[in-house]
Amino acid sequence: MLLWHGSRLSNWVGILSHGLRVAPPEAPITGYMFGKGIYFADMSSKSANYCFASRLKNTGLLLLSEVALGQCNELLEANPKAEGLLQGKHSTKGMGKMAPSPAHFITLNGSTVPLGPASDTGILNPEGYTLNYNEFIVYSPSQVHMRYLLKIQFNFLQLW
Repeated sequence: MLLWHGSRLSNWVGILSHGLRVAPPEAPITGYMFGKGIYFADMSSKSANYCFASRLKNTGLLLLSEVALGQCNELLEANPKAEGLLQGKHSTKGMGKMAPSPAHFITLNGSTVPLGPASDTGILNPEGYTLNYNEFIVYSPSQVHMRYLLKIQFNFLQLW
């Protein structure tokens, strides 16, 4: 599947020279909603948040990668130990309430490409908080093939 990844400008030298990597075991686990993995989204707006652009620094980079998800372990809520829950699955999908409709997906060079506006998925976590958007996590860099790097200019509108 062709999915989005966003990161701060300062991280791109390392990403482009070494690829997307999983945090090492000694790195603290805090901040990883679904464990230490490589995170992607099916909506550019979700990944754009990780560019940390501002009015003063309104340029960011977004990456489109072919991600070999295989069978996803679908979770309704964050679990920092998600990698240990795979049980024969190949990746984790955090299920969000907004996502592109599969009716708009296309296949390009053998990869599924999520397209179209956000639509309500009907996903609701009966136990509490529901994720706004889907998140896809793989735990091995070999599951990622970086394809397209886009330079984005963010337009921050004046609200008042």
